[in-house]
Parts: sequence; C-alpha cells; structure tokens
Amino acid sequence: MATLNPTNSNSNVKIQDVVDEVSVIGDLTPVLKQSGGYAEQPAIAISNNVMSEMIAERFPWKWNKYKIPPFVLTPLQQDYPSTNITQIGWLESGVRIDINNTQVPPPSWAMTAVRDLAVDNSIGGFPGLFAWYDNDLLELYDWPGPGVLYTNPISQTTSNNNKQTSYQANWGGILTLSQYGVTGLVPPPPPVWPGPGPQPPAWPVGATVIDGTTEWIVCDPKAQGFRFTPRPPSGGNVWLCRLFAQRKARPRFTDLQEYLDPIPDDYVKWFIDGFIAYSHRYSSNPSVLARYEPMRRVWLEAMAEAAKQGDRETEQHGFFPDKPLMSPTYVQDQGPYPYRWNGGWW
Repeated sequence: MATLNPTNSNSNVKIQDVVDEVSVIGDLTPVLKQSGGYAEQPAIAISNNVMSEMIAERFPWKWNKYKIPPFVLTPLQQDYPSTNITQIGWLESGVRIDINNTQVPPPSWAMTAVRDLAVDNSIGGFPGLFAWYDNDLLELYDWPGPGVLYTNPISQTTSNNNKQTSYQANWGGILTLSQYGVTGLVPPPPPVWPGPGPQPPAWPVGATVIDGTTEWIVCDPKAQGFRFTPRPPSGGNVWLCRLFAQRKARPRFTDLQEYLDPIPDDYVKWFIDGFIAYSHRYSSNPSVLARYEPMRRVWLEAMAEAAKQGDRETEQHGFFPDKPLMSPTYVQDQGPYPYRWNGGWW
C-alpha cells in the first residue's frame, strides 16, 4: 500500500510497494522472496534498471523536465560554467529574451539545442545554438585583470559591455561572477578552507572569492555549463537565456523504502510493468528467463505509446531548409525566423 510521502516529491510509492505487488506473481516469487522475507537484491538492481530505461531520451516526459536557472550572456564570451548544475540528461530547447527591451513583454526568440559545438570566434548579435559540457571541458579565460568594472547588464539604461564573467584561476579553481563591482589590483588567492580536517583535493564548491568589490563563486569542475554560438558582440542586446532539459536518471536506489521519485503516481503502472519484465531476467528458471527480452520489448513499446498520450499537443516545429537554396549570403538570422543555415552564418 502506498504511503503519503512527507517530502517534496512526485511519488508516494516505494520500491517495497512494487515488490509487494509483483512478488505475488507465481513465476517471480522465487526471484523476489527469500526464506519467507524480502531480499534487497535483486529488487534494487531491477529498480535501477527500470528507472534508467524510463528516464531516457526517447521518453521526454513532462514530469521530468528541468528548468535551468536563467542567466545573461556576456559580450565575446562563448562558454558559461555553472556552479552546481549536475542533473541535465539532455537539452530540449531554449529561448533568448531581449531583456532590456521596453516592449512588454520583451521580445524573445527560440534557440536550438545541439549535441556539440566547436570553439570558434564567430561573433553576431543573435546567438542561436547551444550545447552543454562539463565545466572542466569549457574554454575559460584567465583573471580579467586589475580595476575591471562589472555592472549589472539588466537595466534599460545600459548596454552589455562587461568583460568575461568566468575564469580559471592560476590555483586551478573555476570561478563565475556572483557580485558586480571592480576587481582588485592582483589576482585573488584561493578561499581559505574552513575545515574540519584537511582540505580536499578540489576547492569547496560554492565558496566565495573576494576580488576588490567583486565576488566570484567556486564552481564544481564536474557541474554542467553551456556553450553558445555565435558569441554576442560588445554593446549589443542583453540576452537573458532560459533553457530547458530532461533530467538524467536519479541517483541509484539503495533501499526498498525509497520512493519512486521523480515518477508521479499516475505513471507508476509503467514502472511496475518494467519491474515485472526485468524480474524475469533474474530468474533461474530457463523458461521464465526466456520471456525477459520479449516482455521488455513490449514494455518499451507500451511506454512509447504512453509518452505520446502525455504529449498529444501539436509540436511547434516545421520543415525549414538547412542551407539556403540560392548562393550563400552573409545575412544573419535576426531572430523571429527559424532558419539556421549552418548556424546562421550562410
């Protein structure tokens, strides 16, 4: 019987609830019960396999969508590390907003998520492509220098003229700007390790580095950052980016008393069906084991139909040329048109 989850979670169903339901199936009782009780394994392993299958790119569940905290693009900067974003499985979509425009609401245009982007020096007023990378794979600048002024670009009286808002310190830390101001006269030292115990190999994520009147935050090197193309020019529009992604599979289950979060209760049926299919894989009975592959295939097909049922709205997509039909031009996509033409540069 499901119990009310006291935490902020999508689910009120525990792995134990699923085991209780599935273990009454005669062929699967020997798999899930031992000596009249329940075994942690293989139920934990089965649950992790089913969760990984459900949180996969072919199933873009709305309940698994992740809204990335918005951030502003900086002139001439292509890469943007995050402090601690680690849950992106794959990027879905994005939008850039001309945030200082006096129109209400401010104009916005779609951007396209891609798997990979090269580091290049393309500069243009309308960034249109973006991808994610681990912070330690991004191309980062050195310390911006002494006496560099940083001002908040979100203001109807300013244009975006800040220098880079992230850098890699000479002591190894990846830093991103957290407070506007003026940099000091020399590169700031690393943050003091507060203890207890010896400092770990990596600098503490979230620690503040004081640099004159500016402040920087230490980023997790394995957090997920972003790359855009083309780079915004100096003094151009101030683009606020809102990006959306599907979360990766949650941390692995380790206990039968864990809830099936992020799977909501009205989708638990699909988890149970997958649990039944995977339970056949762990049977010592050859005839039961032989049913695993066809049952898993049927389950995946049924989930594909469930994903369609939950996503019946008309897609906001169409067919557009990948390249111009006439000879190449150097007119850039200025926003409201979905043509990308090799990144907007044909």
